[in-house]
Amino acid sequence: MFEEKRFLLTHIWLRGFGGAELNILELAEYLQQEGAIVEVFTYLFLEPMRSEFEKRNIKVITDREHVFSLEDYDFIISCQNILPNSIVKSLREHHSKFPKIIFLHMAALKSHVLEQPFVFGLESRLSSGTLAISQEVVDKNLSRFFNDIPRLFMYQNPVPVGYAVNSYSNNRPLKKILIISNHPPSELKELQSWFDASGIIVDYAGVWSSKYELASPEMFSEYDCIIGIGKNVQYCLVLGKPIYVYDHFAGPGFLNSKNFEKAEYHNFSGRGFEDNQKSPQEIFEDIMENYDDAKKFYTENVEFFRKKYQLSNVLPQLIEQIENDNKEIQLFSVEYSNYVLAMNNFIGDIVVRLENDVNNLWQGIRDFEERVDDLNLHIQYLNEMIALKEQEVVENQLLVQELRLIYESKTYKLAVFLQKMKNGLLKIVKWR
Repeated sequence: MFEEKRFLLTHIWLRGFGGAELNILELAEYLQQEGAIVEVFTYLFLEPMRSEFEKRNIKVITDREHVFSLEDYDFIISCQNILPNSIVKSLREHHSKFPKIIFLHMAALKSHVLEQPFVFGLESRLSSGTLAISQEVVDKNLSRFFNDIPRLFMYQNPVPVGYAVNSYSNNRPLKKILIISNHPPSELKELQSWFDASGIIVDYAGVWSSKYELASPEMFSEYDCIIGIGKNVQYCLVLGKPIYVYDHFAGPGFLNSKNFEKAEYHNFSGRGFEDNQKSPQEIFEDIMENYDDAKKFYTENVEFFRKKYQLSNVLPQLIEQIENDNKEIQLFSVEYSNYVLAMNNFIGDIVVRLENDVNNLWQGIRDFEERVDDLNLHIQYLNEMIALKEQEVVENQLLVQELRLIYESKTYKLAVFLQKMKNGLLKIVKWR
């Protein structure tokens, strides 16, 4: 159904492996694989995400003055209310064809302003569909801005079909755990030592760790259990792999029939379970005690999870419903389009630059911390060398002390006297 359909996706930046950016990458890749023509517009296009788009030959445009034509697209999917300037200007005029414009919202917290419909009136004028990744986003975010949300659909972080193809065998014992987090609490950082004693390997992945890479079925397949939140949960649900839902908001731990609905409502973020904060020992004991039951729950429900969270099962139905919608776009007045253009300038010139500066600052801090770690290792090495040298000095001092005692002993003095006597006798014998 996507053959030759033209899509424009927009996102404020594409740089790291956060859930929102992963949604855009996976959506673009899926559409392109299904025969659609896909373009992506963003203000900021940086590594490591840049390489992932380029490897997939997905066209990404960063020029704010690039000329986009409304008539060239069947669908525009906008994140953070981002629309290119040329699209905004063209919405002042009648066209023979308008695309279906869809707005995607991916955060529930009030502090995440960019995930709110912050451009006043934009969605009510244009939206053929509003996508939310959880009911929490609807209740805590969208409902504060709309009396009637335009054509609401759930888009619950669906994942590529590769996670269903690479299904996981739950017959393996617990030997390896992967903790995925960009903001791990101390109880997760300290968890490794508890599992070490049981011979279970614990690895870490995230922007703060040495393992920061794109999530993939292959990466997950190396481990028997994942600890994480957000989209990592959908990856594991479709794989049928046990995931322990826990991070800086705490969390429910292993999902089961009692906590699943509440956890899903909060987008598997850990919110709603703040009172369930645990110590490293408690997490260790919880995982060891409930791992087998968790394997059973994830295995028994994997087909249900795939139907609900697999991108190829979700998107076609969603697009079909939106495509059949007859909503008319309300054209922009000159004054309103100028307002939207001013908001675009504010986002592009102020917000994106400030965010990029903050990101660079954090990267600098991480680089500095790595340098400090390297220096600490070097200092440790030098201290070990100093300790060895000090030990050598002590040993040499003991040797000197022993020599002094020997020189001062009566036995040594007698030996010297006898040696002199011997030498004297030898001279006499030689003279004769």
